[in-house]
Amino acid sequence: MMQHLRKWKWTILAGICFLLLCFLPASFIEEYYSRGLFLGIRKLLDNSFGKLPFPSYYLFLIVLFLIVLKWFLHFFKEKPQPVLQRLIKIASFAGIMITLFFIMWGFNYGRMPLENQIQLNVKPLTNEQLLAETQTTILILNKIRTSIKNDTNPIPEIVFINNIEQNSRDALDSTLHTFKYPFSTKIRGRFLFEDMFLIVGIGGQYLPFTGEGNVDDAVYYSKKPFYLIHEMAHGNGFTNEAECNFISYVSCVESGNLSLEYSGELNYLFYLFDALKVKDSANWEAVRAQIPTALKNDLEAIRKYYLEHTFKSAYFGDKINNYYLKIMGIKDGVKNYDKMLDLVYAWKQK
Repeated sequence: MMQHLRKWKWTILAGICFLLLCFLPASFIEEYYSRGLFLGIRKLLDNSFGKLPFPSYYLFLIVLFLIVLKWFLHFFKEKPQPVLQRLIKIASFAGIMITLFFIMWGFNYGRMPLENQIQLNVKPLTNEQLLAETQTTILILNKIRTSIKNDTNPIPEIVFINNIEQNSRDALDSTLHTFKYPFSTKIRGRFLFEDMFLIVGIGGQYLPFTGEGNVDDAVYYSKKPFYLIHEMAHGNGFTNEAECNFISYVSCVESGNLSLEYSGELNYLFYLFDALKVKDSANWEAVRAQIPTALKNDLEAIRKYYLEHTFKSAYFGDKINNYYLKIMGIKDGVKNYDKMLDLVYAWKQK
């Protein structure tokens, strides 16, 4: 009996991790994992994978590929293992990865909501509030844009990518310090091969096994700082997508850096546009018609750019991401990203 259980030990441990996530109180996870054990793991990752001169995501993929290749070649042996034994090994490997995922980061899904920690009074925006917020954001964004470049020509890419990792990290650190959260001063934000993520419809991904935030290098340059801070926020123990969007927005607009401010307001505007288009299409059309010329040119350039970086396979990536988020307890799935609007509005009112 014990020997049989040992064969399934990793699968059982993975199941126990899910049960702990479901039943442990959020306050317990917050105090003993998110602000306890996880900080030690974070430090270890920063001083190991974070020291590499290249994204550790590539190293992870190579190791994963070699493991899969070994299993595949095993099928061509003269006397391969019985099917059941092979299935047990596959289940064990999955169990190891799931258990490590929870230990290294995943238990943060059960921590206390950010809005409770910083005492935000979050409510859904009314159509009137959504319209007013969209109009105000356009004015703010145009003002920042004029300060960066006072003409209608495109803003040079160098404005956004120059020292982007350090600027983004500094902005994030300042926000988390203000919100009274512990944070890593060494967390890495890396850029991967173009369209590596966009081919499945996502702009970035945090990899718990290496501790780095990763962004597709094909993300439009003026959007990159926002995306990078979002992934670094994940690396600091925040799992909720709306919270990471919110943290990224606040970090950008409070940074005192014009390129970050522009990136934050720009991404926020896209979320506002999406919501306004669904709730009040007539006003959405009217607002878009009144956008200042320089800003309108920027938005058009982004639209044309993504025509070349949008793939049919993104549908599957969206479905997988939606399913994954729901499994981890985020009931609204990918729609959770949009709740950033409610958080930002509540923060502004406070």
